[in-house]
Amino acid sequence: MLPYLAYRYVKNKREKNQREMDNDLDSMVRSIVPDKPVVSISGVAAKLEETSREYIPGVLSIVEKSIGVFIEWRPSEDPDASSPEEKRDRGARVAFSMDVNDLSSFRNEEPKRGSGGFPSIRLICRDGSSQVPLFFRNCSTGEFIDRLQGYITLRRSNREANLVIVVDQKSEALAKSVSMLDENGDILSRFMQNPYMTAMTGFSKITSFVQDQVIPSVLNDTDAVTQEEKIRLMRELRLAEEQMRVHSDAAGEFEVVTQLDLPPRPEIYRELPVSKELWNSFKLPNGSYDPLKLHHLKMNVFRGGLNAELRKEAWKCLLGYRQWHETDAEFEKKRAELAKQYQNMKKQWMAITEDQEKRFSKFVKRKSLVEKDVARTDRTVPFFQGEDNVNLVHLHNVLMTYVMYNFDLGYVQGMSDFASPLLFVMKDEVDTFWCFVGLMEMTHKNFEKDQAFIKLQMNQLRDMVMIVNPKLANYLESEKSDDMYFCFRWVLVWFKREFSFLDTCKLWEVLWSGQPCPRFLLLICVAILDSQTNIIIDNQFGLTEILKHINDLSMHLKVDEILTAAEAIFHQLSASQNKLPTHICQYLNIGESAVSSNSSSPAKGDSKDL
Repeated sequence: MLPYLAYRYVKNKREKNQREMDNDLDSMVRSIVPDKPVVSISGVAAKLEETSREYIPGVLSIVEKSIGVFIEWRPSEDPDASSPEEKRDRGARVAFSMDVNDLSSFRNEEPKRGSGGFPSIRLICRDGSSQVPLFFRNCSTGEFIDRLQGYITLRRSNREANLVIVVDQKSEALAKSVSMLDENGDILSRFMQNPYMTAMTGFSKITSFVQDQVIPSVLNDTDAVTQEEKIRLMRELRLAEEQMRVHSDAAGEFEVVTQLDLPPRPEIYRELPVSKELWNSFKLPNGSYDPLKLHHLKMNVFRGGLNAELRKEAWKCLLGYRQWHETDAEFEKKRAELAKQYQNMKKQWMAITEDQEKRFSKFVKRKSLVEKDVARTDRTVPFFQGEDNVNLVHLHNVLMTYVMYNFDLGYVQGMSDFASPLLFVMKDEVDTFWCFVGLMEMTHKNFEKDQAFIKLQMNQLRDMVMIVNPKLANYLESEKSDDMYFCFRWVLVWFKREFSFLDTCKLWEVLWSGQPCPRFLLLICVAILDSQTNIIIDNQFGLTEILKHINDLSMHLKVDEILTAAEAIFHQLSASQNKLPTHICQYLNIGESAVSSNSSSPAKGDSKDL
């Protein structure tokens, strides 16, 4: 052991010295060869989120340096920022400098005439990551693109006019060579090379691995390479343990299914959010809801969402906390009883002493998880900002009480993502808790240890992509990514990490309506993937790049566009129901598989289908 340690010490020392020499040489070259700005375009602004109305002004440059040619964006003076600190913080979050050789493609968007928008560019890197969109507020994108073509070869995508590809034949040839080597590799050796494999003593530990490793990585780790390692292991373990493989009836039908000729998608428009006045028009004098109009009410919620002022009342019904048939008097009586139950369960966990905790390891573990998650959940949202925020205490109380309510399931990371919007809307622990119970009735299978339901949804998603976009399905299969695990986060927490807080509220109430089919969540996944098809294929992304690209879509998706696209896909498939495989009809609840459930509560009737 000692000789090996000595060898490692000498080797590390040599590597350190080499790095220092390289840095010194680089610094010397930089001092001799100064940077040369080729073009600097002012008035190019960035946006942190798609829904944000604030632009961060800046300067976009192409700079020749001693070590290469770089595209750089730096913030300029921001007159809208309230303080110098805020200026630095906002600009630092989006400033970047990237080598042109790391650029894989970019989207060049022109605003619709009369929309009042600006031309924009979003740079996409070879590793799948993306820079924030840059908006040219004072000029077109032409000068930047013309100057860029002096250093790299560009071509417009044959499939999408707004997508511009960087042509690099050498990289393509290398990627194919690596792919061929990987295909010829021994699966057992790849098993043993995985760093996570050494920590496993048997395939039976896949359940704890998913909860303890994969879910935290997907929710908190921005490093897609780490996510890839864990997802690859989860995939290999699944394949190695065939009894854990979930339904895949369509596997044998792949070639037939991909040849389906679907009709054009209809043009869909979103409607205005449901107002208080419209909502009340569906009520009877005693406060219950007219059962003959209930389906129409849910369709109104699906088509437009809800006004913010209505959510506190409407979410209780959509989540099954209040039954549609209950009168005002009946619900108030029930609420009083449920409030007592909540307080009793809350007292149970609060009464557990430190001495008891020494012999209550499961409780201690779950308590620790809750505390960690609460401390980092939605802290950028004003409702949860600040160190001594009382709303964090309420969120903690709700989640800890749920641990006592459902100790078999307990608490799994990600549940706080579901609870925080409920507390934001309800502003009350009791109402938040029982709405959370209703939401967990819909989603609890996502957090069960065997992860069978997540895998089932991944398989169903793959089946739908095969039908809707066979070109993408075939590409994902060729890249060994057709298990769809890069969509894991989307399905796990219902896009909570992909949209702004308020857009998430709109998306969720649309899903809670149960319309137009039980698995509309998966159609939203299909719609997003469909919109990214050309970027994924033209850039020849593998699993790691797809993961990074999917992660970077967060906060840059337009919820109304995605909802209209998903609804259009549903109607496209519904119009072809006579051609569709039986299992696809079952997913969408169409054709002979359709089951009438208009009068059932979403929390009770629809939850088993979600």
